[in-house]
Amino acid sequence: MILFVGELLADLITEEPFESAENFILRVGGSPGNIAKFLAQLGVPTRVLARVGNDPIGKRIVNNLSKRGVDVSHIQYDDLNGTTIVFVQRTKLTPDFFVIRGADRFLKSPNDDVFSGVKIVHFSCWPFTVSPIREVALDILERLGKHGIILGFDPNCREKLFPCGRIDMETIRFVLERAEIIKPSIDDAIALFGQYNGSLEDKVRYYLDKFHQCGVKKVVLTAGPYGAFVSENGDIRRIPTFATNVVDATGAGDGFWAGLYYGILKGQSLFEACCTGSKVAAQVLSQIGADVEVKLDT
Repeated sequence: MILFVGELLADLITEEPFESAENFILRVGGSPGNIAKFLAQLGVPTRVLARVGNDPIGKRIVNNLSKRGVDVSHIQYDDLNGTTIVFVQRTKLTPDFFVIRGADRFLKSPNDDVFSGVKIVHFSCWPFTVSPIREVALDILERLGKHGIILGFDPNCREKLFPCGRIDMETIRFVLERAEIIKPSIDDAIALFGQYNGSLEDKVRYYLDKFHQCGVKKVVLTAGPYGAFVSENGDIRRIPTFATNVVDATGAGDGFWAGLYYGILKGQSLFEACCTGSKVAAQVLSQIGADVEVKLDT
């Protein structure tokens, strides 16, 4: 069982510039829910801890997760705040976006039964950016040790996610110190540690070293069309991309996470698990949005 903590939301996706866009496609999303759905399709038990508005969009999201086989018994409903909406401009690279935040930031602290059967807890950056969910997320981190649960962390931090307009590096370093495995992109690394001017190889080594210096044992650095690079115990290996038909980048990183976790739970090496992640990401890239079908050949 993997527990995903954080935001559940609806994506409104357009191919047009935000300033003049009139046509949008609605897809239910949120990174925790996306990864949980992909893993459930692959046969891995998943659970989501999050908060949505008690509105048609929130109910649609929860019903979608439930139909995919995700445990939704710990999702909370908010009668005062609506479900979060994200506007996404579809691109072949990292999608542009802006967020109208709602119920997700008011997540209440869970009872210990949420950890029943859980081997891994997964967080993205967002729960650590704003109160009161920030305090709940930090409390959950402190409770993982007594349950023998490892932490997976997606450091997808951006300045615009933080109310103060800058990344709270003290908090992010606190999380990184406790993470067993992380999967930043090159863009994530630049946002956290600044631009590094050099060859791709030098850039990859620089950012991998930066994350290891924060205490992370297993780092997977994704680099778009160049694939990904996995680093563990001083060994760096390149993970090829399996994408042949790039339609939409939305949710591709979540697909990679799903395949990566699938491989880890199946006893694959970190390199093998990352190859599995790359294969799942390629399937997501070939479709629109993140509410899509994925599978692995057995």
